[in-house]
Amino acid sequence: MAILEPAELTKELEGTYYSPKMQWWCAHTDLVDDEGNETALYFWPALGSLDEAWICSLHTKDEIIDLTELYQPLGTFKTARSGVDVQFGSQYIRGSYPDYEIHVEGTHDGQPVSLTVRMTADIASYEALPKLRGITWHYVPRFTVTGELTLRGKTTKVGGAGYLERRRGRFWSPGIDRGLWESVVKPGPDPSFAIPLFYKVWKKDGSIQLQTLTFTVDGESMVDFGEVDVDIQETAKLPGFEDIDHPMRYRLTAEGDGGKASIDVVRSPHRLKLRNYFDDPDPRAEWAGIYGAGHASGEITYRGETYRVDGPSYGSALYFTEKS
Repeated sequence: MAILEPAELTKELEGTYYSPKMQWWCAHTDLVDDEGNETALYFWPALGSLDEAWICSLHTKDEIIDLTELYQPLGTFKTARSGVDVQFGSQYIRGSYPDYEIHVEGTHDGQPVSLTVRMTADIASYEALPKLRGITWHYVPRFTVTGELTLRGKTTKVGGAGYLERRRGRFWSPGIDRGLWESVVKPGPDPSFAIPLFYKVWKKDGSIQLQTLTFTVDGESMVDFGEVDVDIQETAKLPGFEDIDHPMRYRLTAEGDGGKASIDVVRSPHRLKLRNYFDDPDPRAEWAGIYGAGHASGEITYRGETYRVDGPSYGSALYFTEKS
């Protein structure tokens, strides 16, 4: 088990790198309006070495609203080297720790849809998996989020919790078979409790590339349980992706010095499904990603205290192959 101390998220780290490696900013928020309607935002503008991708979706109880636009020419997004400032037309993410703003828009069923959220960090920033070679990965585990959602001709106030990361490195790598991740930014009412990342990656030979369950109970340090098991209890073949048994219900268990965790995840079937959504410079690259909202429940026991987990989650399953 590792204990991660806060890492300063500087404007230089937040800004654009000059690098051949892929880089991205990624946020997800769990929102609810005054009537109790829930909406999850997934937002992922990415700069590849050959193209750019504006990956964005809204997930409600009954549907997915896909605002994604792929294969944009290099230089389509306007970016800054200091602080977060990424703009695609009238859509954007901007700010610097601890405050950010995101605006996305488009059409759905022939009607305009837009969402603007303002995110204020509740917790310090951290560097994820600092010993992992080839990847620079900083994140803020939990935000308080407010905003306005326009959908089907109605504008409503929304609020909730969110997560933000800044990352660069390779997305596709030969020898990797699949990955599974989930984030539970508000597992309970205490604003210092967050589970920013469960992540497990399997190699094609069945061995483990990485595994982690990170959480904080005080907002001042991040606990990393490095032994994580996954019991997949239900899968589904989603439309257009029938070649994949996608995990819809699974239990993750984890252990480390001073504690253990058992968390059940149930995923919504309304998911963002993508294949080969970047132009990777490696001609062998081929992959699929399936993203969406869910719910997590269970508990984490740490240093004699038990913390109940009961909150919305967001996560994906990733599958990597090589072109024949």
